Amino acid sequence: WLLAALLLTYWIYGWIYCIDLQDWIIENLLVVICLSILFFSRKWHRFSDLSYFCIFLFVLLHLYGAFYAYTQNALGAWLQNTFELWRNPYDRIVHFSFGLFMAYPFRELLLNKFKVSPRASWLLPIEIAFSFGTLFELIEWGVSVVTTKETGETYVATQGDVWDAHKDILLAAVGAAITMLVTYI
Repeated sequence: WLLAALLLTYWIYGWIYCIDLQDWIIENLLVVICLSILFFSRKWHRFSDLSYFCIFLFVLLHLYGAFYAYTQNALGAWLQNTFELWRNPYDRIVHFSFGLFMAYPFRELLLNKFKVSPRASWLLPIEIAFSFGTLFELIEWGVSVVTTKETGETYVATQGDVWDAHKDILLAAVGAAITMLVTYI
């Protein structure tokens, strides 16, 4: 409940002070849907404290990205300037973090609720992160089609990289693979 209160406080702060309200709303639609599912399904499955902490860290990173709009994120801008990168890398950090932080809760859910074999429980979270990463990229594409050109470009955050979606999907899978490797060891 403490983590939920912290997220709610930061979420409200982000809503009031965000840079681009329309982008912030679009960015947070999935957060509201996913956290609602997590809240209402808690009687069906209660995650471990570690899983809730992992979910908290990922959502916090996402909310920070939505606060600035990913393409204008302050941490990403600092990284871009410090390491002389051609684009703001914050979007990539969050895609990687999705796999890194969500693989453990995915594995826990697979083991406890779906009773998958321990062997499959090491591979399936990587595949789930890859699949959700792909689904999210399709959602980004859909949003860019139905909104204005400016909103679409801000939300998708390709920043001129034609391979952006591919890299984002790969980063989610790599993050999940790292978590599964660390969990296995």
